[in-house]
Amino acid sequence: MSTSLISSDPSRSAAQLPFPFGPLLLAALPGAGPAAGGNTIQLLGLGLSGATSVLFGTTPATIVSQDVLGLTVTVVVPAHAAGVVPVTVTNASGTSNSVSYTYLGTPTPMPPTAVSINPASGPVVGGTPFVITGTNLTGGTVTVNGVPATVLGVDPTGTLLIGITPTGAAAGNVPVVVTTAYGSATVPGGYTYV
Repeated sequence: MSTSLISSDPSRSAAQLPFPFGPLLLAALPGAGPAAGGNTIQLLGLGLSGATSVLFGTTPATIVSQDVLGLTVTVVVPAHAAGVVPVTVTNASGTSNSVSYTYLGTPTPMPPTAVSINPASGPVVGGTPFVITGTNLTGGTVTVNGVPATVLGVDPTGTLLIGITPTGAAAGNVPVVVTTAYGSATVPGGYTYV
């Protein structure tokens, strides 16, 4: 006796057929994220099509998309206390096995460090583009001799800050300070207006 997987209902396509054994979860990618949630991850498995619910522990996630073959479900992770929680997917065929997802604790805020500014000199009229190299520069502001510089941006790693020098009061060497919400750092050697 053979069992056919072809539906006798012509309105139902092969892609909509339920997985014979219910949904099966294989992995959550990435498998970790911030306790605040809000990040997007993909759940990989078999028979996931038509997912109606995704739970992180007992907290529902927001389903963003799912492929018609039932191989992936993309979700926005809900907030949760730090630690490991089981993730499950539910559809018309049932509830899947669980895979682990790790909520990471809030990283300890670190003050910025500044290693150098390049170029280290420029005209008194200002307007010179510069790059400060350091660490934890994200969200930083810069002053040159106490005068705010224009910050154009910081690279994703927080190690390079790009800006434009303000007008200087006079020629000479002046201090350059980077400030974030977690502290300040003075650039060694400062900046020289010429």
